[in-house]
Amino acid sequence: MTKTAAKRAWRRYRPRLLFLLPLTAVLTVPFYNRLEPTLAGIPFFYWYQLAWILIGAVIVIIVYLIETRLTHTAEAPKALVDTPDAPGDLL
Repeated sequence: MTKTAAKRAWRRYRPRLLFLLPLTAVLTVPFYNRLEPTLAGIPFFYWYQLAWILIGAVIVIIVYLIETRLTHTAEAPKALVDTPDAPGDLL
């Protein structure tokens, strides 16, 4: 593998480092192990974890969009749709 190919591969996997944000935020239990502040009567301990579930879903979408833009994987199926002998063509 050449240096440019290795650099390109690292650039492709770099957005996955964003997955460390929710992981570290949820694993630091002493930070959010408290009752105050409450949100609509729900203690901080519970709504903090729920918020990170939603934030984690947004991070997954962001990483997906970045990786598909870098690898152009969303464009590949479009090219196969118009060919008559495409794999899976039943008609």
